Amino acid sequence: MKLLHTSDWHVGKTIRGASRADEHIAVLAEIAQIAAREEVDLVIVAGDLFDSAAPSAEAEGIVYGALLDLADTGAQVAVIAGNHDNPRRLRAVAPLLRLGRVHVVAEPSRPDDGGVIRLRSRDGADARLAMLPFVSKRGIVRARHLISKQAFENVQDYGDRLRRLIRRMCEPFHSDTVNVLTTHAFVLGAHAGGGERPAHLVEEYAVTAQSFPVSIGYGALGHLHRPQRVLAQLHYCGSPLQLDFGEAEQAKQVNVVSVEPGIPADVRAVQLTAGHPLRALAGTLDELSSVSVDDDAWLRVVVQGPSRAGLAQTVRELLGPRVVDVRVESPVSAAGERRIDHRSRSPQEVFDEYLKHESIEDTRVLDLFGELLDEQSDASVAVGS
Repeated sequence: MKLLHTSDWHVGKTIRGASRADEHIAVLAEIAQIAAREEVDLVIVAGDLFDSAAPSAEAEGIVYGALLDLADTGAQVAVIAGNHDNPRRLRAVAPLLRLGRVHVVAEPSRPDDGGVIRLRSRDGADARLAMLPFVSKRGIVRARHLISKQAFENVQDYGDRLRRLIRRMCEPFHSDTVNVLTTHAFVLGAHAGGGERPAHLVEEYAVTAQSFPVSIGYGALGHLHRPQRVLAQLHYCGSPLQLDFGEAEQAKQVNVVSVEPGIPADVRAVQLTAGHPLRALAGTLDELSSVSVDDDAWLRVVVQGPSRAGLAQTVRELLGPRVVDVRVESPVSAAGERRIDHRSRSPQEVFDEYLKHESIEDTRVLDLFGELLDEQSDASVAVGS
């Protein structure tokens, strides 16, 4: 059987408020083209289709259209919910998607109740696909456990429950079938990509690699945005776009996998090119003025030097409108090391000292503060008279 593994689309995600809908449309179309060109039997989407549990109508249109486009290639499409997805929303639309050869498992289900589906490849190979969506700790560790148990015991309980769930899902696997598992989980020892939700990357939500039985021919993992192999048969394919600046410079891909019974899977990374790159720049304003940038790159800029009003606008005038994040790296002022006695100083002097402490060199800010003081003084005189 030949399959394509993708995950962590996060459709609806913006970058500092800027829409990435066009990028998602383009990269999902690219994935469908790869599936058609490779003539895969199965496409696995291993969770986090959406960035939000309450996606916009635009995001839903992009995701559901992309799933049907993948099915139009002739492949079966299998989808599980991730920690960003709303299981109830996915469950509601699942019957309609099933008409388009898209199988959705939104919540953990027993193997004989939709959790494991049987497939047949184009060349007649018999396959089993176990589908385990993200399992929240809330479903395992209850309030009474938080009170009555130590924290490490709850961590162990979560990991042990996931291990047993995985083993139960893999029970229908046989030595003469193609055995594939997909789940959305954090496997201990794997490396985050940089754009994930930190709360779900702690050990309290983790499962060990040893929890996955050797009967799995290929494990299609979702949750981490960095492509990587965890064990010989366990792989994260990563997100299809650089979703945040922690993922800048990461190459993005899908995995095209050939699996046969009893034989290690042949995993091939296919690079994706449709998304815009994310790039981080740093330097003084003079240095940044001579930097050439890609027209389509999203930019985070760290300005080295004193801060001043309108700095972000100045940076955008230098580098273009795709600057979405401007930060200032100012030298630490020695004045900040001493305690300032301001009891005998005027408000103007105190504010001037504050600007020096913060390395803000902009006389306009000081002048505006002076105008504000004058207005306040005039108002006080008017009230007194």
